[in-house]
Amino acid sequence: MTTADLSSAGPGSGGVAGAATLRLSRTVVAAAVATMMIVVDLISFSQLIFSGPLAECRAAGVSAMLAAYMAGSLVFLALRRDVVISLSFFGAAAIVQAAIAAAVAEQLRAAGVTDPDSVGPIVLVTCGLSTAITGLVFALLGTLRASLLAQLLPFPVLMGFLAGVGLLLLRSGVQIGAQLADPLGALVGALVGALFGDLGPAAFAPIDPGALGRVGLTLGIGVCAFYLPRRRAHWTTYPAVILTSLLVVHLGLAWQGLGPAAAQAGGWLIDPLPPGSLLRVPAIGHLASFDPALMLPILPKIVTYVVVAVIVQILYVVSVELDLRREFNVDRVFVASGVANLLGSLFGSPVMGFDRTSTLQLHNIGGGRWLGRWLTLAAMAALLVFGAGIIALLPRPLAGGALVALGLGHLTNLALAGRAFLRWEIAIALVVCAATALFGATVGFLVGVVMAMLIFAVQYAQIPALRRVLTGAERRSSVIRAPDTAERLRAAGTRTRIYALQGYLFFLNAQAIHRRVVAESTGESTAGAADLRVLILDFRDCVGLDSSALVAFRKIGQRAEQRGFDVLLVHLGPTVLRQVARSRLTANARIRILDTLDAALREAEDTLLSETGTAGTDEVAPFARHVADRLGCAVGPADFAPYLAVRDLAAGETLMRQGEAADALYFLERGVVSIEMSLPGRPNLRLRTTTAGTVIGEIALVQGGRRTATALAESPCRVVGLDRAALARMEAERPDLALTFQRFLILELAGKLVDTNRLLEVELQ
Repeated sequence: MTTADLSSAGPGSGGVAGAATLRLSRTVVAAAVATMMIVVDLISFSQLIFSGPLAECRAAGVSAMLAAYMAGSLVFLALRRDVVISLSFFGAAAIVQAAIAAAVAEQLRAAGVTDPDSVGPIVLVTCGLSTAITGLVFALLGTLRASLLAQLLPFPVLMGFLAGVGLLLLRSGVQIGAQLADPLGALVGALVGALFGDLGPAAFAPIDPGALGRVGLTLGIGVCAFYLPRRRAHWTTYPAVILTSLLVVHLGLAWQGLGPAAAQAGGWLIDPLPPGSLLRVPAIGHLASFDPALMLPILPKIVTYVVVAVIVQILYVVSVELDLRREFNVDRVFVASGVANLLGSLFGSPVMGFDRTSTLQLHNIGGGRWLGRWLTLAAMAALLVFGAGIIALLPRPLAGGALVALGLGHLTNLALAGRAFLRWEIAIALVVCAATALFGATVGFLVGVVMAMLIFAVQYAQIPALRRVLTGAERRSSVIRAPDTAERLRAAGTRTRIYALQGYLFFLNAQAIHRRVVAESTGESTAGAADLRVLILDFRDCVGLDSSALVAFRKIGQRAEQRGFDVLLVHLGPTVLRQVARSRLTANARIRILDTLDAALREAEDTLLSETGTAGTDEVAPFARHVADRLGCAVGPADFAPYLAVRDLAAGETLMRQGEAADALYFLERGVVSIEMSLPGRPNLRLRTTTAGTVIGEIALVQGGRRTATALAESPCRVVGLDRAALARMEAERPDLALTFQRFLILELAGKLVDTNRLLEVELQ
């Protein structure tokens, strides 16, 4: 019966007391299990980091880890009051920390410093500085709400790297559990000895049967600790594996008649810690004797250490969110972990943070309350203050098996994730995994970064840099021209190309733009035209470019000089504009910069019209002749004269104003008029520009209402106007002429509708 069942069993005091007792017992059990798991991790990681020449410094390392754990737990209790979170050290990061500690010890040995009392404090200071840097990164990511940026590494690279770390954990676990410096070589030697006996190669020395037994026991415990909790998802499974391992080893030792001292000498139990309290002077107290030059050779390892810790923390938080079906504030967790590691660095502790397994155990058993955390904290404090002699009873195969289980978890994660990987993703993951396992975590991380860059470059290059390619016939400027002029532009519009660029331009995709220009200018493109006259490059959707892209544009400029076409750059952002200016790209007379696409289209159209001999904006189009040409009928100026009002406008004069009564249309016989809309709190918005031979305000004549825009003369203009009263008089006096005018009006409206539809189709492509 669950706690909820008991509490609802009845209103009596007995039921309430029973429920309270059950809750308390579950909390105590949860705290005990979490403590057991954390102690096993602590001993395993201390054996991993402080091994070989650093073995005599292990007591100081355990002291630092216990003190840091207590300080970090208090931080999480203060900052994460809404949910109980268990803290622990990161196994994947401990592998890198072990490499850092070994590298510092080797530097000291090369300098002639071998005394453990001198080496230990310096190694702890180095570990503390590495953890302090990690804590600062954690706190910064959380404060800036940028913790998820750590997931920028592609998933295959991430899984491959962690799988490689898993192989390193497997090797380290067997090393610790069997007390073998080279477990793989020892196993190969045992295999060769079994196959060839004394005839085997002399390089393979026979392995001690006891060591071989410890290897098997370590692997067996690791497999059970990994597999059984997954097979039987119950909170008792993992503690049962630990307790069973303890029982089996100690029963075996008792059967062999080995006491604790003999078992430790034989490699079955971990080395004892000094008796008495483990309280030590924090590593920060030895900072004055630390030589900063020791940090330089290990900086790549520290960077790897930080990245691994950040990645593991994110994976743990996301995993617990899924398992507990509740949301955590990832950034707040990072802030808490950052502060905890900054405090832990004072003692020289490895990196720690939100732990997945022990947190789930606390919640699944029912210890997800403040009391469970305090009980765990009290147990760790007791080990620190009163000594950890009991830890000496921990079997080496159990400490090594914990690392083996952790390594198997990383390898299994790669196998499970690989089901959804593509073949090339699997290959990348295996390459990163192999590099990490063979050459260490730092080299593996660097290989992963290189692979991530290659993945990004190759995948991003698949996104076309040209979002859209149009011709001047498909996309016109906002200038409204006379029908015959517009027709000439449509015919010559294929000589204008508009390239809408997108994304970030770099060495892979920028060359595609150059190749397209070469094809356009030589007639090798699908358009088949080699008479390119104007190339417009629209940077509106371009987020940036690198120096190699500027080289591609310089080559385009050289091509423009050879083939005689202009290159117009539009919508350049401030950064790109500075890059173009610094590269002196516009020193080429064929390359020019304009503010907008419309300005570039206007310049391209003026260029094409000037080359076809059209007067452009200086042309004159009398109204009567224009109507006669459009309709193919015989009407003259004398027919329309009684109904038209002629106006001459100076440059800057207003033809009609936004908001005025709309009761007339105007035909522009000479000059240029711009149509602008006034918007509150913003500069006037230019809608279009009209030239000679165009109609303005025709809808107003038909519909009435108010003017929706203002018309301003850009140059000296001559316009003729026809208002509603004059049209009514024309219909009464000259119905034939009124019918002709209405046919003309229908053609004008139809032409503008066709242009609008064409523009809409282009924008929707």
